[in-house]
Amino acid sequence: MKKRWVASVLAATMAAAVIGGCGSGNAAMGTEGSAEETGVSSDQNETGETVQDETSDETQTDGERETLVVGIQTNTYITDYDNNYMTNVIEEELNVELEFYQLPSNAADLQTKLSLMATSGDDNMPDVFMLNAGTLTQEQILDYGTRGFFIPLNSYMEDSDSNYAQLPEEDRQRMDTAMTCADGNRYGLPNYGLSPWDDSPNRMFINGAWLDKLGLEVPETTDELYEVLKAFKENDPNGNGLQDELGVYGFTGGGYGQDIIDSLMNAFVFYNGGVQNNGLALDETGETVIAPFTTEEWREGLRYMNKLYTEGLLASSTFTDNDTAFKATLNSETNVVGLTSAGSTSNWTDADNNANFLEMDLIAPLTGPEGVCYTPYRNYAPGASFFITSTCENPELAFRLGDWFMDADNFRIARWGEEGVDWTTDPEVCAENTNGYVEAGMVDGVTLVYLTNIWSEPSNKYWHNANPGYTPWEDSLGLASGLAPYDATSKNMMLNAKHIDWYLDKHPEYVLPQLQYTSEEASQCTETMMSVADLVEQAKAEFITGTRDLDSGWDAYLEELESVGLSSWLEIAQTAYERSQAN
Repeated sequence: MKKRWVASVLAATMAAAVIGGCGSGNAAMGTEGSAEETGVSSDQNETGETVQDETSDETQTDGERETLVVGIQTNTYITDYDNNYMTNVIEEELNVELEFYQLPSNAADLQTKLSLMATSGDDNMPDVFMLNAGTLTQEQILDYGTRGFFIPLNSYMEDSDSNYAQLPEEDRQRMDTAMTCADGNRYGLPNYGLSPWDDSPNRMFINGAWLDKLGLEVPETTDELYEVLKAFKENDPNGNGLQDELGVYGFTGGGYGQDIIDSLMNAFVFYNGGVQNNGLALDETGETVIAPFTTEEWREGLRYMNKLYTEGLLASSTFTDNDTAFKATLNSETNVVGLTSAGSTSNWTDADNNANFLEMDLIAPLTGPEGVCYTPYRNYAPGASFFITSTCENPELAFRLGDWFMDADNFRIARWGEEGVDWTTDPEVCAENTNGYVEAGMVDGVTLVYLTNIWSEPSNKYWHNANPGYTPWEDSLGLASGLAPYDATSKNMMLNAKHIDWYLDKHPEYVLPQLQYTSEEASQCTETMMSVADLVEQAKAEFITGTRDLDSGWDAYLEELESVGLSSWLEIAQTAYERSQAN
């Protein structure tokens, strides 16, 4: 029987707080969007009243297909979800009709929307939610699960006939660990891609053209970098007659590797930033949870960057620019950047042909005065992307929808689009292509070639990764572009192999896994987590720019952290960590 979806009107006066978690904190609230962005159904009239389609009712049939309503986090790159290649494939293979309920793309707006839905008690909900991985923290997921908004998926995931259960054991165990909440239930399916490129995104690039012009060597230590930066400032390496060179440039809070402050700090102490557990880490024994931002090593890192800033070697705009300004600076008519940090070469427009990018060389993480040499590291932490609501009438069918993506072949469609048009595994085509991993001897050959640049162009081929899924190592290491032949002299194409050699293992022996807090623990530490994150970011800028003194102001900084509950949070984190090790 086909279920006709009629969206409920959420009362404008309804007040519901965003459900908080102990994750990395929520983004700032965005402005109100269009009907598509806010998820308001087109079945509502201008006054907000629900309008029933007179040509259908809740018992209307549509052949033999049952309908699933998919609440999906929308993306402007998708031109049509209904008339969509992947949608059509899924509907045919699962014999299901998919109807889409548009959810906000902004994470904070989405969280508010879900909170309203969960507190409204309305039975007329989407059957499933398809979200970008990591949009909800595990603490938010646990809260929704224990309140009965999401249903546990344990039995479905453990069914030996499911795609999920047939994944490689080591990868499946890692996903199980990441998806299991403190109550022992798994409420979501993950989006998990084994990608060495994504594990350590804080890649540092130095202006190699400037080094060559000034006869300088690539710096390997923080002391050597200081000398290079002084030369950059004093010798007009971009040749425009102005002292406009930005020695060190990035922006704080940079989402995907653009935070140059975090990149440099890892030459003094391992700091994951907001990537995982809001910067908490493990001590050298792997037994105790610590706060790196309270250590003397942290203070020495700040002292080094304060020296750079005071001497005009670290750009003040690093503390004021956002992503848009960052990209504009990297792509300015005259290259002014000496050293930066970036997770993607797409920050430079058309990197292969971008004069500014072609001046930049990837360098290895720098070594500090005490021999420390780390980089922020993502410890294979899959984020949940798929949830089934308690109002779903056929959860078995709903799980089959999520489980469809856990087949590696199906997920190729979800990531790359239409086989034979957007990508291929044809042995003859693969044999004609190569990549940096093949050239470095890490894999025997290419296994998948993408034929279009679907990720960066609007299309109706897939859902732009707002879904669960699994990418095995061979797809990441055996991927090649069919748009341009591999060029061993191309800076862009050589980055993968260099990155693995220089970055992939630059983390401590023990990395704190993503902690799973109970509801009680989450309620105790949520406010502290947000307050500590704000304090640390603010103090970083103040210490580096000199508005707060590193000698006279350090004890006051530590006292501020204590006043918002840092010690209590560390105790809770220690308990959560020990619980995870006992499981």
